[in-house]
Amino acid sequence: MTISRFAYYYDALSEILLNGIKHLPVVDDGKISGVITLTDLLRKKNDSVMRTIKKIEEADETSLPEIKAAIYEITETLVRDRIPALVLLDIITKLYDRLIGRAVELSLMALRKKGLEPPAPFAFYLMGSAGRGEQFMLTDQDHFLVYGETSEHGYFEKFGAEITAKLEAAGYARCKGLMMSSEEQWRGTVLQWQDRVRKWMLQSTNDNLLRAHNFFSYRFAAGSEALDKELEAKITELLDRSKIFLYRMVQTEKEQEIPTLDEPIRALFKLGRKSIDMKKEILFPFHHSLQILSLYYGGIPGTPLEKIAGLKEKGIFNEGFTEDLKEAFSHMLDLYIRQRWGNKGGSSVLSFATMSTRQKDELILSLRTLRELQGMVFARFSV
Repeated sequence: MTISRFAYYYDALSEILLNGIKHLPVVDDGKISGVITLTDLLRKKNDSVMRTIKKIEEADETSLPEIKAAIYEITETLVRDRIPALVLLDIITKLYDRLIGRAVELSLMALRKKGLEPPAPFAFYLMGSAGRGEQFMLTDQDHFLVYGETSEHGYFEKFGAEITAKLEAAGYARCKGLMMSSEEQWRGTVLQWQDRVRKWMLQSTNDNLLRAHNFFSYRFAAGSEALDKELEAKITELLDRSKIFLYRMVQTEKEQEIPTLDEPIRALFKLGRKSIDMKKEILFPFHHSLQILSLYYGGIPGTPLEKIAGLKEKGIFNEGFTEDLKEAFSHMLDLYIRQRWGNKGGSSVLSFATMSTRQKDELILSLRTLRELQGMVFARFSV
């Protein structure tokens, strides 16, 4: 394990703390140029990350609410230091993942105190922004539970309720759409999940498409890796016969095309366009387009960056487009995070009046690339 001499301070801190190592070799042009230690890093900055990790690992039901403030403090520092969005999200996601893992542990402990043990292996998954590794502020809960074949479904009903309650105590609001493992339709055996997803594919109503989009943003968070692989295999079987379902997804996406701002910004003002909703008009269509392509080519799992890398490996994206897409995505996340964080989690609408000429030009280029991705999806499923 090494780190580039040109990496950010927080990259090194994250590698050392989150991988449990004491020394990290620094590489310059393929050669070791030195070794960085945790002491070196903490001498330069405060130890808020280390204290937060310790707080997470030692958290109980009474101290869970304190973790949100600790992670927000680190996020504030990263935003203030203008750390690139993808680096910021990597660090914060690892902290939130530890929090999720601790909530699962506390839920198991709570049931053990009642004399209850898991009757079968389980796998716990995150969806939505948490599943994509993009959660920098605690939002609604989005998660589901898979478990092995058993006749004791009651245990997992209690388990899902415990996890939901623990996450709520930590600061995650309950999902208004009830997409949580505390709800019967968001937990079940592998075969029950296979039947559920098959139903969404066969009955492609708007509600089922919404459920499917959220489900396919999933990321394994805790539990049995063997069960995770079993679920992946069953979902892959379904995807082999899912072309009509994907076509229906694409038709829905055509109702929300990523806007083009190729005309000069001043021309847009004449048309009355003075802002853009980054979440609704850009990031959601981007994520949906990337997800559809990933599903079409075999269900590439993981975060958006992992999906992009997977599509490149399959030869769908060339080297140049891959880099352009990553840069455009990173740029939009930078704008989105700073907008939302500055507004304390408020509006995701970006006003053109607040942007410099250079920022406007960068936005135009980023939108052009993201729109190209969406165009690839539309072309793949054209009639």
